[in-house]
This record gives sequence, C-alpha cells and structure tokens, in this order.
Amino acid sequence: MLINTNMKINEVTNIPQTYVATVRVVLRDSNVTARTTIRADTVQQAKLMLTRIYGDGNVLNINQVMSEDDEVTEGTKKLSPQELQVKALADKAEDYKQQEKTLKARQQMAKAQQNLMKATSGVSASNKR
Repeated sequence: MLINTNMKINEVTNIPQTYVATVRVVLRDSNVTARTTIRADTVQQAKLMLTRIYGDGNVLNINQVMSEDDEVTEGTKKLSPQELQVKALADKAEDYKQQEKTLKARQQMAKAQQNLMKATSGVSASNKR
C-alpha cells in the first residue's frame, strides 16, 4: 500500500465541485453548441480547463451544480411531515403578529397625522383673527 505524502491539505479537505458548461464545439464547416460537465476546485479552474479543451472564446456559460447534500449541514435536521406542518403554522402565526404590528403602526401614524392637521388648522385659523 502506497501513501502519497506530497498532497497538500486543500487536496484532502476540498472536494472538487461539479460545473455544467455550455460550450461551442467548432467543426470544419460549422459550430455546434453543447452542454458538458467538469469537476474542479473553483469555477475559475473549470473555465480554464474548458477553455483549454474547447478553445478561447468557446466557453459560453458555466454554473456550479448544487446537490441537495451540499445544502444540508451537520446541524440541519430533516423534519417529519408533522413537524413541517407545526413549523408552517408557527411561521404563519409569526407572520400574523408582524402584520398586526404593521397595521397598528399605520393606524397610529394616521391618527398622529390627523391630530397634526387639526393642530395646524387650529393655529392657522387663530392667526387669521
């Protein structure tokens, strides 16, 4: 069994990402647009490798593929359907509380504006006398 002792730490800790690219394939008499995938550490490296393969100016678009496993972290817990339902209801309750606060604030603002209008109309009426 051989152990590679020359590997860098980022070669062990960083798993290459998958990228999907749209490339132009130049043929003798025509061009064809195709989609392909490539694995690389960064989008820049993926673009460099694709440019080397397909030629300068022929890498039209490149996007990282996100799998569901990438989004789930160790602290993330998958919820059961019942737990999801409870969470959805709790989120709705929180939304209603926020709507209530907003409505009360608007009502207070409208009342304050009415009081201001009454006060300014009373002052202007007394100035006319």
